[in-house]
Amino acid sequence: MPNRMLSRKSKVAHGLVLGLLATLGAQTPAAAQVTTVSATTLRAVKGVRSTVNTVSFGISFTNVPGATATFTVPPSTTDLFIVRFSAESVCWGGAGWGVVRILINGVEMDPAVGTDFAFDSTNAGAENATSYESHSMERSKVITNTTTAPLTVTVQVQYRITNTGVFLRLDDWHLTGQQFN
Repeated sequence: MPNRMLSRKSKVAHGLVLGLLATLGAQTPAAAQVTTVSATTLRAVKGVRSTVNTVSFGISFTNVPGATATFTVPPSTTDLFIVRFSAESVCWGGAGWGVVRILINGVEMDPAVGTDFAFDSTNAGAENATSYESHSMERSKVITNTTTAPLTVTVQVQYRITNTGVFLRLDDWHLTGQQFN
């Protein structure tokens, strides 16, 4: 009997997943695209971390204090940067979400989606100031140095909220940058 029930449950779950995938597939915008980047040799890795909490309550992007790393791209070289950011986060207040983005030399890394990426949300106002969670994101970007001098590249993490009355608290964060050639 348990095998038969598991089989029925599996079939129902499988049907639900297929239905969900079909629905999501039907909602995929025609302009959506997938891009691929690659490199072969690791040139540098940098890790920056903090245990000091910081709160965003503004609707403009501001720097996460200390979440910065610098790299050097040699002359006449193209390098791939892959950057990860993870943090304990809490998002609370009214309806809305907290946004995190990673910049490289002031340009949002890919996929560059502005405020369309929710790092954490208020769950439609249901979360409170003690609804701690762990979240992460990863971005990439190719940088080409066409000069004859080394190029300094700066990675910076920024955050903001989408609506006034929403708060995004980040704590115990880690920024990892990898540079490949």
